[in-house]
Amino acid sequence: MIEYALEWLAMNNVEETFVFCCAHADLIKRYLADSKWAHSRDMKVTPIVSTNCLSAGEALRLIDQRDLIKGDFVLCSADVVSNMKLGPMLEAHRARRAADKNAIMTLAMKPVHHPSQRLRLGDSDLVVVLDPTTHVRGGRGGGAGGGACVYGRVTWAGGGHGPDLVVVLDPTTHRLLKYTELESGRPAQLAKLDCALFSERDEVQIRADLMDTHIAICAPEVLLLFSDNFDYQNLRRDFVSGVLSEEELGNKLHVYEVAHEYAARVHNLRSYDAVSRDLLQRWAFPFTPDTNVMSLGGSPAWGQTSYRYSRGHRYLEATVSLARSVLPGEDVCIGAGTSIGEGSRVVQSVIGRNVRIGRNVDIVGSYVQDGVTIMDSAVLRSALVCEGAVIRTGANVGPGAIVSYGCVVDVRHTVPPNTRISLCQQVFGANDDSDDELEYSAAGGAGAAAGGGPGAPEPGRGGRTGGGGAKGGARRPRARAVDSEDDGDSEETEEEEDDDDDSYDRADQMGKSLERPSTTALKAAEALAVGRQLQAEEAAVRFEASAVGPNGAGYRWDPREGPSDLDRFSIAPPALALSAAEEAAAGDEAAALALGLTGGSAEARGGGGEGGGGGGSGADSEADSDEVGADPERVWRREVEETFLRCIKMRFDVSNVVIELNGLKIAEDRTFADCARYMLTALLALGLPPPHRTPADYVPLFKTVAPDTSTSEGKLALLRSFKQLLSDWRDLLQRFLKSEDDQVELLLTLEEYCSCEGVFEADGSGGAAYAPIFAHILRQLYDSDVVSEEALLTWADEKKAADAEERCYVEAADVARFLEWLREDDEEDDTEGEGEGEEEDD
Repeated sequence: MIEYALEWLAMNNVEETFVFCCAHADLIKRYLADSKWAHSRDMKVTPIVSTNCLSAGEALRLIDQRDLIKGDFVLCSADVVSNMKLGPMLEAHRARRAADKNAIMTLAMKPVHHPSQRLRLGDSDLVVVLDPTTHVRGGRGGGAGGGACVYGRVTWAGGGHGPDLVVVLDPTTHRLLKYTELESGRPAQLAKLDCALFSERDEVQIRADLMDTHIAICAPEVLLLFSDNFDYQNLRRDFVSGVLSEEELGNKLHVYEVAHEYAARVHNLRSYDAVSRDLLQRWAFPFTPDTNVMSLGGSPAWGQTSYRYSRGHRYLEATVSLARSVLPGEDVCIGAGTSIGEGSRVVQSVIGRNVRIGRNVDIVGSYVQDGVTIMDSAVLRSALVCEGAVIRTGANVGPGAIVSYGCVVDVRHTVPPNTRISLCQQVFGANDDSDDELEYSAAGGAGAAAGGGPGAPEPGRGGRTGGGGAKGGARRPRARAVDSEDDGDSEETEEEEDDDDDSYDRADQMGKSLERPSTTALKAAEALAVGRQLQAEEAAVRFEASAVGPNGAGYRWDPREGPSDLDRFSIAPPALALSAAEEAAAGDEAAALALGLTGGSAEARGGGGEGGGGGGSGADSEADSDEVGADPERVWRREVEETFLRCIKMRFDVSNVVIELNGLKIAEDRTFADCARYMLTALLALGLPPPHRTPADYVPLFKTVAPDTSTSEGKLALLRSFKQLLSDWRDLLQRFLKSEDDQVELLLTLEEYCSCEGVFEADGSGGAAYAPIFAHILRQLYDSDVVSEEALLTWADEKKAADAEERCYVEAADVARFLEWLREDDEEDDTEGEGEGEEEDD
């Protein structure tokens, strides 16, 4: 895959590229050392190795530490395939930089004009438009910076899953104002737009038809921001969202729209298939097989490609051997040394070099890599068969199946759809790494172009690539490349790294396995592939017969994706229509969303249980997800409260809690007040039994029995509990309440909590226990300097114009006396100040 990115950078006159390598770093270095780039005079390619980097953010911090980049640079993913010209984008970026030094990044995005485009790339299945009927939540509730929020229901033509990306732009400057990655696979979404966006402009442009190409031009300040903020790990979710949420710092991001050129990223099997088809159909010219610009693999022995184009998007190398009855179908690419027997059919497929295909074989929409043997009457449907694998007579490989390196599928065995087979045994209990990272690579070049077609390498192996522009007008731009994987335990430069790669001979400290198949397993698989009798040691190997047949070789790998994601990201073509069940589910969720917009969701009204009712059971996660799915504010409240409870349970000091919550705030593009509001409600909840569906780990933090607030003793016990908790955590609340408006937000949320309204409705009557002592809670917040006198009086003044039911707390007798006392005290202070002023005048 990296070959396409390097060719594209060279085509744009990039002089220098840095390839950042993490996982499989030795293989990538070996590939680059044997490739034409090692001797290229037009573009210098330098690998940077750091096998302990776990994210793109860590990789960029390391690049900044080594002081490798001095000027503007291009940052892109190593799995990008594009033919776009960087010149216009670079000129637009430089023009903005000349006018405003705070314009630090320009992101390339490509419009998606048809609903199926996102779906075929594994991003989303349908185009999205904003419902013109929006719901405005007035006052201060839930808004960023104390302002109102606009909630828009996002719909898309034809039903189906929602967009993965919604961006908000300034239509006159193309400045990026909001970047939101929506939850994949949900048929409806709620989009929240802060009204503060309109404080400096009359209109904004909401776009849900843009696809992020993962190509950006960055100023050097981008690296400094990563070095200064260790919360920035993911480029989009952390850095872009973080910069946009900290607008007061002045940094600005802009969008460049790729109009008539090709740009896509191969980040999963679905996009691997889609981009390969686009290459065959010449959408990314000159990156088509017949231009033969790609060198095959890192070894010179593989030679240059020699594809020839014929009508119907057929690409064949010179030494392909076809039986007389064989006519390849449309959209086919076949590598040198491949032979196809009588009666066989190959349609919409990529076949590598030296593949042996027998008689009456039927291959449709599949990818067959080098050295594969497919025997008579076998059937492949939208499958991936990796190098050296053997598909025996009459075997059937179903849509979305992957047969990995050296595996053998037995005679007449059927590999079910979306099954993954490997000679490596799966390591259960490993961390959240992709199956590709845990897989064995028998090929000589990981992440490089291998195996004879436009989608040649094993998919899913690409990393992150970045490039850069040089200072000065006549000089060509300089590129930096980053390939970021997350394995290993050492950091070394290209010169320092040992050539011996022992990372495959051990399980690392994270519990993941990068081991090769055992030598005995390899020998047994080779024997089964050629039909040789197994030796005693080889016969002891027990392959998984249910996966490959009684005389097959391989083990089944259970995918980490759920059923919907497995289908969505499969190499098999996506279903373009919803099933009846999915359509019904979409309708149900849309109805729930509509109820949520008009004052509380159906789940919220139906789900609470008693506030003191046993929350200790660790709740069913799927049901809980359904409960909060219609309202992102509920999701946010839950995240803040659980993060805060975890910090309490682990006895974090205030400074560490600030780091935890600040990272969450940046990731979710929220304000400090948004954190403080739900920290307060979490403290209040600790004086009661655990709310409904509290995680079991946090149940011991709560009271076992709710105080009886109908008695004076019960009220006093509840107040003492809150006073103690507030004394422990008031410094934290003070840090997150930056202004008077933030404190008013806190008071409004306190009202909702005590009234069990809004996001607290699903908690039942838990918060109502604090209603009788509301005035005392206000006094404690005031005495602890969490809420100021001015904020309390502002809150009371705002309530004067509210409905009668919304004035129930501010007009309560004890609250009214407390507010009157504050006003009298304030008037006395004013009188004293005037008296002192008169004495000075005398």
